[in-house]
Amino acid sequence: MPNQLATPFHGPQPWEAPDPLPVMRRELKLLLIEINVLRVEVQQLRAMEQDARKTEEFLSASVKRVMASRDHWRREAERLHALVAQVPPWSLFWQHCVDAFKAWRKPTDRALHCAKGLVSL
Repeated sequence: MPNQLATPFHGPQPWEAPDPLPVMRRELKLLLIEINVLRVEVQQLRAMEQDARKTEEFLSASVKRVMASRDHWRREAERLHALVAQVPPWSLFWQHCVDAFKAWRKPTDRALHCAKGLVSL
């Protein structure tokens, strides 16, 4: 009777069995299964962490390359802007006129096609 008051569970307990060895074997098997499951989970988490680290390194390197490229092209744009600022406005107008004259003098494929059609009429 005093044994029943000491435990909150009614009935015989596994550790009170006459031979606790089968119970211990079953518990050890369950613990081994749980350890194996946890080992697989740890391996999966380590693989995910390694992938995340590689992705972070790749993105970091990509951002550095993009920033360097951006800085390079910004410097190039500033250099060209300064170069264009040195050119006199009449020179730009003159170059525009020359380009327009060249385009007007150079026949296009469409103009040649239209001219050939008019000659055959």
